[in-house]
Amino acid sequence: MGVSTVGKARERGRYDEVHVAAAFHGLTALLAVVGLALGITAVPAAPGYAAAAAHSWWNYASAPGVQAALLVFVVSLTLLMDSAMAGGRLWRAARTATLAAMLLVFLAQFTPYRGLPGTAEMSVAGVMADRLLLYALPVVVVTGWLIFGPRPRISAGAATLGLVFPGFWVLWTGLRGAVTGWLPYTAGPVPAAGQLLMMGIGLILLWLGATMVFLLLDSTMGREPDGYLPGYGPPDAAGGKRTDGPPFAGGTRETEPVDPRDL
Repeated sequence: MGVSTVGKARERGRYDEVHVAAAFHGLTALLAVVGLALGITAVPAAPGYAAAAAHSWWNYASAPGVQAALLVFVVSLTLLMDSAMAGGRLWRAARTATLAAMLLVFLAQFTPYRGLPGTAEMSVAGVMADRLLLYALPVVVVTGWLIFGPRPRISAGAATLGLVFPGFWVLWTGLRGAVTGWLPYTAGPVPAAGQLLMMGIGLILLWLGATMVFLLLDSTMGREPDGYLPGYGPPDAAGGKRTDGPPFAGGTRETEPVDPRDL
């Protein structure tokens, strides 16, 4: 009798992806916290720190790259504990927000609006924080999602709820700028209320565009983690469409109902 090689071909690409992914997410969390810590050590070297220490700290905390890195740290810790995490609506919205924020933070570094305010040019720690939070971390976060996912996790509902993050930042930054006369990444006086409103609307539109990119990719790319090296194992349809739990067994069909959070 002949021996089927289908099962062997499938198993040849099998590996413990959930643990590899967890290690990657752990390194992502470490990168975020190191960048934040370096930025914090650099704040006292800012020019205005001696005159207004509290103001300097609030300026640093208001930087979108800093707030996004903090969100990345929290989400990456949850993925370290469970790299195939299904999550609820709030977690999925936070995960979606980290991807959109990291993409926009990275793209902003190639415009005049770049850099951590008042820190990058002052010390070695500030320069390192700038490079880690605004260059390295966005690349790591997006690359990690492309390779390890977890996918699918992004829906229209998660994208809508994720708007809380930029909405809060726009509202907070605009109100604080009106009171203190300071805005991140701008020089000179605070723009008029109408200009601030247009800037806020522009940022929200950019955010929606970035979110749409990940929403489309999430719906068209293969599910992750599936426990197979690229090019091996059964196609996604053969493994079912379940979006949580351990890696799928080769060639098995899922019978569980679809998670309503995916709809």
